[in-house]
This record gives sequence, C-alpha cells and structure tokens, in this order.
Amino acid sequence: MENFPGNVCHGSSTPLESGVPANGNASRKPSEGPVAVSFPNALGGGIIITSSQRITSSLRDRMASRIEEFERALSRFREDSIVSAMARSPHGGRFEFPDFARPLFEFYDRLFAATEGAIDPCVGEDLTRLGYDANLTFRMESGAFAHLGREHGRATWDSVRRDGTTLITTGPVRLDFGAAGKGYMVDLLGGMVERHASDQANTRPLHYVIDAGGDLRVRTSPGPAVSHSGTSPSSATLRTADATGTAKDPAFGRRPARIALEDPDDTTRAVGLLELAYGSLCASAPSRRRWPVSGTQGSAAGTEALHEAHHLLNAIDGLPANDVRASWALVESASPEPYPTMVADGLATALFVTSAAALAESFDFQCAIITEERILAKSQGFPGRFFVA
Repeated sequence: MENFPGNVCHGSSTPLESGVPANGNASRKPSEGPVAVSFPNALGGGIIITSSQRITSSLRDRMASRIEEFERALSRFREDSIVSAMARSPHGGRFEFPDFARPLFEFYDRLFAATEGAIDPCVGEDLTRLGYDANLTFRMESGAFAHLGREHGRATWDSVRRDGTTLITTGPVRLDFGAAGKGYMVDLLGGMVERHASDQANTRPLHYVIDAGGDLRVRTSPGPAVSHSGTSPSSATLRTADATGTAKDPAFGRRPARIALEDPDDTTRAVGLLELAYGSLCASAPSRRRWPVSGTQGSAAGTEALHEAHHLLNAIDGLPANDVRASWALVESASPEPYPTMVADGLATALFVTSAAALAESFDFQCAIITEERILAKSQGFPGRFFVA
C-alpha cells in the first residue's frame, strides 16, 4: 500500500448500517427505534434517510418538494429542466436558477480552478456525444471524437457568465452537475432534518444517516468525531453494514456507522470497512455506468480504438478517465465547509483526473484510491485500512 503525504486521500464506500429498511414510511414511534424514509427515484439512484427522531409526513413532503425543485432546475435528463432549456437554446440567453443553486455554482468555480478545467459541468455535451444522453441510448454519435472536450472547442464553465444564480450563454450549452450535485442534495436534506429537530425541541439526541448510493452524510455519536478503527476498501458506492440487524435498535446512532467499501471489479464484494461517526464520505467508480462504443480517436501518438466508455470524463479531452478504478473522499466533522457532502462528492470525482496533492492545495479532505493497476493508495489520515491488495 502506498501512502500520500499530508491531508490527501482517494477512495469509495457504502454505508452498511443505515438502521432500518427503507420503505418510505416514517410512522414508527420513537420508542421503537430509528425510522427511515426513502425517495427511490431521487436523482437517478435513490436516497434513504435513517433518523433517531421521527420524520413527519409534512417534513417528508417538503423533502420531496425540494428534490423535485432540484431536478427541475438541474437535471439534464428532464425535458422541463432549466439545464435542458439551455441545451436547446440555439443562441443562448439568460437562465434564472433558484437561489439554492448558488453554493453549487460557487463550488464548481472552485473545483474547475483546482482541477485546471478537468472537472467542468460543460462536460454534459461530451457525455451526450459518447451516448450517455437524456434518453440513455448509450450510442456514440458519429464523429464524436472530433468534438469532445475543451481541446476541440467545446464550451467551458469559465465561458458561461454567471450573475449570482443567473447563467448567461451565447449558444447551446449542455451542463451536467453529476460530479457534486447529489452530494449537495444530501446536504440540503441533512439541513432540513436538523432544522426540523431543532424546531421540535426534542430532548432525545438527533442521529441520522443519509445514504444516496455512493454519497453518505453521517451524524451519529460519539460526535463530532470520526472513528479511525475501521478498514477501507475500494469501490464506487457506499453501503451501511447489517441494516436488518439494526432495524429496531433503539441504540441507533450511539455507535459509528460501519461502511463497506465496494470492489470496483466486483460490486458484490467489499474490499474493506470504515467506521464513521460524524462526517461525509463519498465514493466514485465507473463500475455501474459503462457501455460499449466503437470508434477511433486520433492522438499525437497515432490513432487508437475506444471500445468502452463510462461517465467519469476528463473535461479537457472529453474522454473517459482510466487511470483510477475507484475513489473515496472524506470530509470530516472539523471541516469549515458548509456543504461537506457536496465537497466530498466533487472530490471523489476529481480524483479520477487530478492528483490528490493538487486538490489538497484547495480543499481539506482525506481520501483513498484504487488505480487501474489495482494499487491501493490512501492519505495518511484516511480512517481505515484496505484488506485486499
């Protein structure tokens, strides 16, 4: 195993102990243990919230409305979204986004700068040309290689003018906020849970886990602290361990969440475990979103064939990033970031195209990765260990 210096890390993970089965019902009485609500279709992969306190039907409805508002503004897979309107506008225009989009746009400013343009929401055009379009055709467009990436003149994030939450363009721009959008949604929902608990003046402590596939926000005790006694594997998703065993456990939240880190080469297997009491852990890997393509790309070294594509692209050349198989990024409780899951989500993606050392110049995080050669690497402070090589 190779260690990165300082506060640098790569990796991916999945919560194993979310507390209760996700059936969308939050009516369990407090004395019966934790409750869970689920939004099965949210942001394409679903979101599960497990809480030590009751989630009322009105709170769940407000959460569902926020998810709907988020997708209606930012999803490139919805015809009625603002993002889709931008892609259809032949001469561009002024596009007004809701106020909640401001932190997301500001974070993409930071991420675009830290990666020198390798992470760019304008990569939506490249994804579409490679076949990952709104209709999920997974058919690469003819002549796609001549148009991919900044190198071939595709619009870039710094060419889109921004006035607060208004984006101004001069032509069609296809945006994709998948690098950090889901993590941001997790943070927004976490804030709603915390504000609701505060308004209720409940004397019982609030513990919760929000599980959005590869993105986790954990608030349990002891906290705010991160357990360093676990292990860490490699994969593209985060999974809480032994969920059925804690379904009626009144002690939910009194111990750290155990998180399995999924093997990018076998999604049925974990390559490690990590215990997290208070923080945000996000994973990224192309394991579940790969599709065959056929075509040749020109390069300085000649022409080579591309046989398979996935959704993690380097925005500079518009091609799938293949040096990393899986990444995990952890933003701990002491971080000053107001939206830690958004940051961890974006960094987990950025680790595919930018070194951890370079990202550490702009962000405070821990991480772990598995390289294309299946070499495990992690930052010195990443809590856990890999148990396979």
